[in-house]
Amino acid sequence: MFNYRDPRIDVKTRIKIIFCLMLSAIVLPLVSLYRLQVVDAEKYTLLSDRNRIRLSPLLPKRGRIITSDGKTVAGNNSRYRLIADRCSGKILAENVRLLDACINLSEEDKARIFGSDKNPLIVIKDELSWDEYSRLSMILFRLNGVSVEIAYGRDYKMPLEFCHVLGYVSRSGSNVRTPTGKTGIEAVFNAKLSGETGTVQTEVNAVGKKIRVTDSRDPKDGEDVVLTIDSELQKYVCDLLSREKAGACVVLGIPDGEVLAMVSVPAFDPNLISGRMTRARWEAVIKDPLFPLMNRAVECSYPPGSIFKIIVAFAALSEGIISPNDQIFCSGGVKLDDRVFHCWNRSGHGRMNLRDALKFSCDCYFFETAKKVGIDRIVKYAKKFGFGSETGIELPGENAGLLPSKKWKFLKYGAFWKPYETMIIGIGQGAILATLLQSAVMMGKLYSGDYDFSPTLIRGVSKNRAENPVNRECADIIKKALYRVCTEGTAAGSCHTSYGISGKTGSSQVRQIKTGEAGINSKLIPWKYRDHAFFTGCAPRENPKYVVAVMIEHGGGGASAAAPVARQIFDKLMAK
Repeated sequence: MFNYRDPRIDVKTRIKIIFCLMLSAIVLPLVSLYRLQVVDAEKYTLLSDRNRIRLSPLLPKRGRIITSDGKTVAGNNSRYRLIADRCSGKILAENVRLLDACINLSEEDKARIFGSDKNPLIVIKDELSWDEYSRLSMILFRLNGVSVEIAYGRDYKMPLEFCHVLGYVSRSGSNVRTPTGKTGIEAVFNAKLSGETGTVQTEVNAVGKKIRVTDSRDPKDGEDVVLTIDSELQKYVCDLLSREKAGACVVLGIPDGEVLAMVSVPAFDPNLISGRMTRARWEAVIKDPLFPLMNRAVECSYPPGSIFKIIVAFAALSEGIISPNDQIFCSGGVKLDDRVFHCWNRSGHGRMNLRDALKFSCDCYFFETAKKVGIDRIVKYAKKFGFGSETGIELPGENAGLLPSKKWKFLKYGAFWKPYETMIIGIGQGAILATLLQSAVMMGKLYSGDYDFSPTLIRGVSKNRAENPVNRECADIIKKALYRVCTEGTAAGSCHTSYGISGKTGSSQVRQIKTGEAGINSKLIPWKYRDHAFFTGCAPRENPKYVVAVMIEHGGGGASAAAPVARQIFDKLMAK
């Protein structure tokens, strides 16, 4: 039997299907438009702005570093820098082709330009020569998104004299490439010196070509830093020390602790390190056996030698263990546990009181005195005078030195302290280590009468010290003895002056003296095996104003090598 189907039903079905399709064609685009314009509006606006807007940095001038007498020792020089906006690959390739023909880009430059970094700003060349800038000026109109801007580099006016105090800068790793302090004052005060980077906001078209500037924020230049150092004195000290292979000097003012000069040799040129430093040149600097980057005044520690006898004498007097007139006989050596510990004068000094022992730097006197005082009390007074801890100077990498003790030895070596070790510490040898700056601070504390005396490199630093006076009676006894050191004792040959220098010589052994070497000319010993020479002193006698500490590395005797240098510096200071 034939089944009849009403054709009107098929028509209605088709109409419904067509209606649904038409409704979908209208609704789906509307939903998509709603999503784009409402739900994801912020997202796509941001993406659009990133393609349309370019933010370029405006570099500030780095703050200057100025000496106390007004000389700018770290300033700025301007240079031309070639930059480009990161635009389409085709335009970027064309820009590179034209630039290569003009200024001959290296393969390293090209690799960096086409690298994976998506920063919108490309530094094509950080420093253009005048010749390169002249050639570029002729083709800039043919380049899209390429411009030449003025940037600032560091300029050191007295590089060899101030290198260890100022330090140096290097370019930061970002495309902004701002100078960043790496050592010295440049590092410690980097935030103050750097200032704030400004920005310029530019609108570009689809191919990355600039259309107009939409906004800008001016950079804020860095602040200046004023040092306590006098440039003339710094140069004078540097010229004196440059005659030596290695050494250092610190000059402090009393009572404020201002650093009037700080020099370390050998020196380096921070202009070379802060500029175009090649790998070969950098390796030559860091592999130099004399370590020119090291500030020997604050970063290196040495056994202080006989300078430390001042601490032992002060501790013995303060604790009532000796009086100034107590005598100890020096026969040339002290025997302990089947060993003989020799005085530097093998024939002996005879009977010595405290003043004579300091004046002639008698080792036997201080061997015996150190045994009586004991290592614990020696350490106690050494800490009061600044040994074993950082001085707080505004420089990075300061060495705290080392004050050995019973506890220190047991923790480090698992062994007990021996009496002979106290004797050796008593003459500033053995495990004890100190920086030259600590030796200068010790003298500053003694002559200012204030345990809180501390050094500073920055002009105008206020110091709210609590009253912490040095024992005046003990200090006066030692001061009289230190004056005799320079008039009748070990430094009389170079430091006997009309204005009066008070000080102490010292020699720091780098190895045990071999048989037959005692008393021979130090110049007959290979340089690296000679003693380090020290002198630390104060002048003028009546109203002390200056502390001078000198260290000549492997210089031999303190009286013959370090004291004459200190005398010339004192003469310069007193002539001002």
